[in-house]
Amino acid sequence: MDNITHGLAGLLVADAAGHWLERRGVRVTSRARRALSVLGVVAAEFPDSDLLYSGPVLRMGPLGYLLHHRGHTHTIVWAVISAVVLWVVARVWVYRGENRVRGASGDDASSVGAGVKSAHVSRALLVVALIGTLSHLLLDYTNSYGVHPFWPLDNRWYYGDAVFIVEPWLWLVSIPALFWNRPSRVGRVVLSLGFALILAATLLLGEVARDVALMLVVFAAAWPLLQWRLSALGRTASGLGAWALVTAGFFAASGRADAAVRAAVEGGAAKERVLDVSLNPGPGDWGCWSAVVMSTDGTTYRVSTAFAAPFAGVRPLATCEARYRTGRIGSDVLGGLSARRAATFAATTQVAWRSAWSAPRETLQTLARTRCEVQAALRFMRVPVWQRVSDRELLLSDARFGVGGGGFSEVLVPVRGECGMEGAWIPTWRPPRLDVMSDERGRSERSE
Repeated sequence: MDNITHGLAGLLVADAAGHWLERRGVRVTSRARRALSVLGVVAAEFPDSDLLYSGPVLRMGPLGYLLHHRGHTHTIVWAVISAVVLWVVARVWVYRGENRVRGASGDDASSVGAGVKSAHVSRALLVVALIGTLSHLLLDYTNSYGVHPFWPLDNRWYYGDAVFIVEPWLWLVSIPALFWNRPSRVGRVVLSLGFALILAATLLLGEVARDVALMLVVFAAAWPLLQWRLSALGRTASGLGAWALVTAGFFAASGRADAAVRAAVEGGAAKERVLDVSLNPGPGDWGCWSAVVMSTDGTTYRVSTAFAAPFAGVRPLATCEARYRTGRIGSDVLGGLSARRAATFAATTQVAWRSAWSAPRETLQTLARTRCEVQAALRFMRVPVWQRVSDRELLLSDARFGVGGGGFSEVLVPVRGECGMEGAWIPTWRPPRLDVMSDERGRSERSE
């Protein structure tokens, strides 16, 4: 998920903590309110601290980013540890300032009442730190990139396949709720700029379908007026509630899209088994989805792309195809593969197939066994595809992010020679396509 969305989530959590303190009779000073807001944002962004080392610092080329971004810092263990550290820092910052103010005014900072209120503030700071760091993991889970939050007990990747990486609805439901609760002019200016930025991107970049963009603009005009009329607590509650409803809607649509795609593959004459389906919605659009399907007949590994319309009765498949001819969801991620061809699965009222690429599954097994670079990359790649680009190299890509465009998920692998990754820090993530790499799984599939 983009970092602005993470920050907005952290601010909503901070505002909720401020309301909790006020309802317990604690006067939230400007310093404490500022500490809650800063802590909420920093905690919500903190798991991305892996960006400090996951790139060129590891001297692994693109693999350094693939294997270590959303890596160990995106786990519950790290989230809890870092939350405690951030809580201690925030607590010291708040209490030193408050004690100086009390000392200057002659207040008794050791009174029972002050002690109870200090305990409430400390508890609120801890909750904000914990929810902030954990919210980052949860939000990153919602899209198709994935996380593995349960390391070291479970090294598998988990994918939500539900929310676009930059989802305009989440910005629009949260920014007005935060804006009216901000006493700071700087805070309001920054939020206003964010609101204007997402509207401009919605209207000008061509990623959002025009009918969806119109809905977003109408909502963006009405929602801030409603927020203005609510109480401070009502704004925060409605912002959090609307955020939850938007997310739930995308998950419901994703479930329907997944079921439609699997039924189209497994109900066809080819009798292929679906290994996995990677889904992305159109930005702001519950009704139109792009799908990348991995399937096998036991001996062949196949990747196919499609459009899916989970609510075809309301938003027809033809509308999705027409609305997204260009842009990220409209581009065919297999377009850079010279060996791709038209997909052969039967179309349905909910699924329109686009292109496909296939290779013997034994080829991937051999590559993983003989090339350490491939073995390492497969600890990240959910949709691995490959092609020879010269006599000495092949290009290994994760098709979720496109092929042949020089993207972050592409790795040039030497066909011959020694392993060039001796001593590299390779994490132990479970390969997403272990179902293709494993000989035992292949034998069991052929026997079914």
